Amino acid sequence: MTNVETAETTMRNRPGRRVCLSHIAARFGRDTRGTTAIEYTLITGLVFLAIVTALHLYADRVGAMYQYIGNAIARSG
Repeated sequence: MTNVETAETTMRNRPGRRVCLSHIAARFGRDTRGTTAIEYTLITGLVFLAIVTALHLYADRVGAMYQYIGNAIARSG
């Protein structure tokens, strides 16, 4: 059992005891269980933004190419 779990269990077992905000903030600061998930989420978000940006640039170029082809066909016919 970790220190955080021990403190949580101790605080739950004491009836009528109120937990002060500074104790909760200190316990939250020591808790590192979710940091890896947050890091992976941030990395995934950055990869998503890179893909969206690349697709946007690609779509603009493909659209310009089809416009050029369409104009060339219209002039020839």
